[in-house]
Amino acid sequence: MPTQSIRVFVVDDHALFRESAVAFLKAQRDMEVVGQGSTASDAKPRIAVSKPDIVLMEVKLPGQGAFDLLRDIPTLSPNSRTIALSGTKDEEDVVEAMRLGARGFMVKECPTDLFLKCVRKVHSGEIWLNGPMTVAVFHAFGNLKPAGKPNGKGELSRRELEVIQLVIQGCKNKEIAQKLFISEKTVKNHLSAIFNKLGVTDRLELTLYTFEKRLFPPQ
Repeated sequence: MPTQSIRVFVVDDHALFRESAVAFLKAQRDMEVVGQGSTASDAKPRIAVSKPDIVLMEVKLPGQGAFDLLRDIPTLSPNSRTIALSGTKDEEDVVEAMRLGARGFMVKECPTDLFLKCVRKVHSGEIWLNGPMTVAVFHAFGNLKPAGKPNGKGELSRRELEVIQLVIQGCKNKEIAQKLFISEKTVKNHLSAIFNKLGVTDRLELTLYTFEKRLFPPQ
């Protein structure tokens, strides 16, 4: 039985990039473009009708259009996941987009293979950030002290933070172990300690709390 295509909607006020992205996505066997728009106002009704799996959205739409759209997507299409795109590595845009519910952030100059990997990872339920942007988000979100969790049990260690960063990038335990030069058992121990300190039960909950529920608030 063929795998169901990832249904994508593209929002960008730069026609050349938008049309190029649409053509590129259409060329992928596992993807289908269900609509496009140049502004938040013309995208909203189309997203409400098409109910895409993924919304690819330029964060620098005219005015506050992009962030208004991010706020409205959960109402327009509750099952859609948003990936924010930008031509610059503006840390403020990254942080604001993640606060408002974006599941991924990519710069437009990224390699095409990473672009596709981001779409597929976010579609599968993971959160994706460019490597340097992960660090920027954590720095912007404060001093790494659990906030508002009744059973928070102390500060996260530097190693635990490194593990969280890799979890958010979609790395499995084996990959985390390889990147940090530790054993898989040690990774599991770190994750257990993190879950216990933050009062979460699994990797998805950890990721969602970190970004969507502002686990690390801005200073």
